[in-house]
Amino acid sequence: MGDRAALVREALATRAVRADVDRLTDEEPLLALGLDSVALIALTAELQQRTGAVIDDEVLFLPDLSIAALAEAIGPGAPAAERFEAAGLGVVAPTGHGVDALWDSLLDGTAHRVPVPYQPEGRHRAGVVPGATDEEITSPGRLLTLLLAAAEQALAEAGVADRTRVHLVVGTTDTGGSALAHAMDTGPAPSGPAFVGNLARRAAAALGLGGSATVIGSASASGAVALGYALEALRSRDADEVLVVGADTVSETGFHGLAALRTLSPDGCRPFSSERRGIAISEAAAAVLLRRTDGPPAPDASGSRGTSAAGGRLVGYGASSLTSHLAAPEARGIELAVRRALADAGITPPEVSFVNTHGPGTKLGDVAETEALRAVFGDHLPRVPLNSSKGVLWHCQGAAGVIESTVCLLSLARGVITPTFGGEPFDERWAELDIVREPREASPRYALSVSCGLGGVNTALVWERA
Repeated sequence: MGDRAALVREALATRAVRADVDRLTDEEPLLALGLDSVALIALTAELQQRTGAVIDDEVLFLPDLSIAALAEAIGPGAPAAERFEAAGLGVVAPTGHGVDALWDSLLDGTAHRVPVPYQPEGRHRAGVVPGATDEEITSPGRLLTLLLAAAEQALAEAGVADRTRVHLVVGTTDTGGSALAHAMDTGPAPSGPAFVGNLARRAAAALGLGGSATVIGSASASGAVALGYALEALRSRDADEVLVVGADTVSETGFHGLAALRTLSPDGCRPFSSERRGIAISEAAAAVLLRRTDGPPAPDASGSRGTSAAGGRLVGYGASSLTSHLAAPEARGIELAVRRALADAGITPPEVSFVNTHGPGTKLGDVAETEALRAVFGDHLPRVPLNSSKGVLWHCQGAAGVIESTVCLLSLARGVITPTFGGEPFDERWAELDIVREPREASPRYALSVSCGLGGVNTALVWERA
């Protein structure tokens, strides 16, 4: 108990005055230190991360919570978290079709962009799949088309023999988008396929999937939340295989909604730049087939896995809902998500090989995220490579969490950390940080991916090299 109490005191001293912590007896309530609920959540996440224990939320909010109670809750620790294989990947994006096209674009900074069809003066551009016409981009069935294209790639690569066993989770910001607008313009009161709640069910039917079909709507973090939802389904053994797809279009409602929030920039996403002004959006769909390692057998070496990242593992997920502003993330909320993800994976900050940041290139967003990472990594942060994929992809909205996780998996598998494009000139406030600006050969083991959404949805995922 003594060693565990000392560990609790050490963690407390980073969130309260050291002298106050030293004066507090093991049995006195922590309320005497004036810690708020956010600080307590961060404290328990750190303790879980360092010990492998699982601390029940009910313990955290006891009015008499003390050092002794936390030390007791830590116990002897917990077994290592289960790992779940990313058995197949699929991508349809402004980089083209497939993970190899995505990889090439991440290294050379190229992507396909066109004027937004909903703005006659043409100041804003959007990322779209190469070859897509304006009619295709704005068509009512665009979301489903993109989703199915990415899903088929992932299913084929994973070599799924029995699709009736596969569950589907879709992450998207689209609440009807072009389909709903089309229905309202061309017919009676819309119903059925115009509503996003039907999207997963329709996709599952088209793909021949027999498991549950779920839609996750958590703003721009939707794809990441969908991966977290799938992770819980696998851990609880409600599923052996889950297909997660993040998908979004450049819809008229989405574009004008973001414009009304003053988050759009005609210059595109410029992560960590001193000239960053906001985001530009892209259509995209990305799919990851997650599989229990003790579930259905994977394809043998003669299968169709090629040179993608299949075989990497999802090992940790964390989330929080915390902000004081609809359109601006808050550092404390991002910090909580990251701490929870690392605790869930059972690793410490120095074990993270690189961070694929949310990095949208907004005035406040990049600042909040780096503040959160400083809180988690401390003096070690300048030694952690950071990058953002949004300089190439721009903001893929609900698909961002899945496509950026795919970027992490590719880097882990291919031994290269991709550069951050669009940041020149980089803001001097981050001069001491290791923002990757050229392709960098490495041997990464753990990648951390951060995603944030409007309304204070913050998420983090930990991926491990196979």
